[in-house]
Amino acid sequence: MSNPHALRNILFLVVAGLLGIAGYFIFTSKPDPTSIVRQFYAYEQKGDFGSAWELFHSTMKERFVKNSYVTERSHIYMSHFGVTTFDFTLSDEAEKRSKMSEDGPAFKEAYQVTVQQTFHSKFGTFTIQQDVYVVKEKGQWKIVWKFDR
Repeated sequence: MSNPHALRNILFLVVAGLLGIAGYFIFTSKPDPTSIVRQFYAYEQKGDFGSAWELFHSTMKERFVKNSYVTERSHIYMSHFGVTTFDFTLSDEAEKRSKMSEDGPAFKEAYQVTVQQTFHSKFGTFTIQQDVYVVKEKGQWKIVWKFDR
């Protein structure tokens, strides 16, 4: 005859294992929109503008050729602002309908994250605020900026 305590222990282990597997998939799912924005600005904070560029949506990559983006971005921070890094904060994400520009593509699912970059430069401390949009492209979250002109 079987031992009821052994069966209970086996059942407990099976349930715990299933919960563990479910938890793994829930907590290791793909990054959320805010984490992509955080990664983008963490790269830029370190001066790794090439890796930041890789997080752009393809429409942004068409607008900014990688070499030009890396050169211009580093030139703005280091030469014009006189800084080598910055601090940044992010707002909570908010779902929005968005277009990159008036004649650009409309994105079905877009999230807005407001970024504040604080620079401690030779000209003093100043903050730049920008709304950044995160959209899906081929199943991955990508960065889009909005352009009025």
